[in-house]
Amino acid sequence: MIIKHGKAGRERQTWICLANSLLFVMLSLLACDTETNVGPKSGQGLTKAEFLGRMIVQERYWRIEEIALQEEDQIATVNVREVSPLLNSHYLNEVIPMVAVQFGRGYFGKGVVSEMKMSGAYGNVPFGEFKCVMMPRTVKESGEWAWDSERKVMKFPLPESIRSLAGALSGSDWRPDSGYVASEPAPLFRGVEEARRAASSERIRIVVEEQTEAGKITYAFIMRAAWMTDVEYRDAEHKLGVSIY
Repeated sequence: MIIKHGKAGRERQTWICLANSLLFVMLSLLACDTETNVGPKSGQGLTKAEFLGRMIVQERYWRIEEIALQEEDQIATVNVREVSPLLNSHYLNEVIPMVAVQFGRGYFGKGVVSEMKMSGAYGNVPFGEFKCVMMPRTVKESGEWAWDSERKVMKFPLPESIRSLAGALSGSDWRPDSGYVASEPAPLFRGVEEARRAASSERIRIVVEEQTEAGKITYAFIMRAAWMTDVEYRDAEHKLGVSIY
């Protein structure tokens, strides 16, 4: 039997075909996006090798963006570019603006933590490229970092700047010796060009813990990446460059 369709029937079939085709294209695009757009893993999703591979990068220094301290359920934050009752002007104007911490490897592959003085962008400012001056002769190593397999964090002896800031926030004679890099947020990029293309800020969290009679106080230093580029020596004590921050 031959079934003849009228004009309305043919138009209805045409619309059904078009709708099915559009649905197929949309599903195909979604499938492709799921397979190809793989963003950076979170710290919990990184293996030890991946985490350390992203931490140990020569062109990157970590600058202080913000500081938070928590005691039980009370949390206070310090905007390091503004006056704060928690830190005096010496720390806000002379210490924090110069902090630049780096994690690397030394002889025989041992983990090395160092800091030096560096001017330029710090704190919570919009992402961009900023002129800076590095002072190579101020480089000091605080010791060796080590991986804590149980907690999945990087433990390390604190640089003097972080030690003094934690002590000042404590308001006591306490000076911490060590801290750790938390697994979240995780370092994202493995090179300066990756950071430039991403055009977004990258952060880690250095955690220092103080045990008191009343309980534990946690100090969290939110460190933001400053990727160095266009570096040139001005003299033995100064290197000029641009920080992608």
